[in-house]
Amino acid sequence: MLSLEQVRVLESRVEKAVGLIASLRAENSSLRHGLQTAEQRVSELEALIAEFQKDQARIESGILEALRKLDSFEDAVHASHAPANAVAPTRVEPAQDAAQDGDASGNATSAGEGKESGSPATASPDLDIF
Repeated sequence: MLSLEQVRVLESRVEKAVGLIASLRAENSSLRHGLQTAEQRVSELEALIAEFQKDQARIESGILEALRKLDSFEDAVHASHAPANAVAPTRVEPAQDAAQDGDASGNATSAGEGKESGSPATASPDLDIF
């Protein structure tokens, strides 16, 4: 037969077990909530990473496009200077160059205009190099 003292010890153990179970359930609930919050944060960060990767791809394609345009522009500049060097290999003085191309405002000048005797600074009155 069971004694009263054995019943009290058993009751005490059951109360401890119930308290421990309640404590573990609370901890489990807290951990589940923390896990859910962490998983949401991971999803947000993954979305940010995907957005950054898209932005990086757009930036890289923009840079590559700009480099392609610069290469094209550089090729065009080199191509436009190559025939001029082949046609006129002689050296052109600055006053003669201004007389042939026109003044700084874009007006064409004749070969005699703008060229003073030995004074290249007066070749174009609109152009002040000092």
